[in-house]
Amino acid sequence: MTESTDLDRMAEEVRRAAEECGAMVLNSILASEHLAAVAVKGDTFPALIRHIRPRLIYMVLTKFDPIDEGAADFKEDELDRALKKLADKWKARDGQSSRLILGLMADGVLHGIVETVSWFDDFEEEAEALTEARAEEFRAAFERDQDAERARRETEEKERWAPYVKKLTSDARFNAPKISAPKRMTLAESLFPDLDRTSLKKVVERATSQQWLGAK
Repeated sequence: MTESTDLDRMAEEVRRAAEECGAMVLNSILASEHLAAVAVKGDTFPALIRHIRPRLIYMVLTKFDPIDEGAADFKEDELDRALKKLADKWKARDGQSSRLILGLMADGVLHGIVETVSWFDDFEEEAEALTEARAEEFRAAFERDQDAERARRETEEKERWAPYVKKLTSDARFNAPKISAPKRMTLAESLFPDLDRTSLKKVVERATSQQWLGAK
């Protein structure tokens, strides 16, 4: 099991080996998408440096921050009680080394390793569960907002067309036996000449539904 002290020791040994060889240690990661690469064990990396004697060594030692790690998918103003609770649970690890990334080039091949402490997997599982729970909360809140917006629009439409529907349903011709939908549309056109055809169809549909409900 890899612990933070193991990463610190590896990093210090790499710095010592680099100093012996006159190599510069860069605090950055070497992009490797288009490079041939080989994995090297962290404990053997200092010996590799002394053997190859590279001019540059790439090393990033990450210090654990439960807020930054746990809030990777959150905006600053979204930090909530659950995230703070997670951070409190892991505050004993705050500032400890959690990941060591090493790399060097030799004959066009990237030699590298990514070492992560054993406990970080447990933290990531809890952080991912928190992210999923937050995403579900957002989805549920969004759906509630959508439902509320649909209900608001429906209420506004109902209030908007209510006078027209009332006038249409109170007309005896609208309620005549066996009256067809086209004839009801024609009647609406004659009663409400200022309405466009789309609005007339809505009025007729609402009036027809209201009449049907009243007859039940």
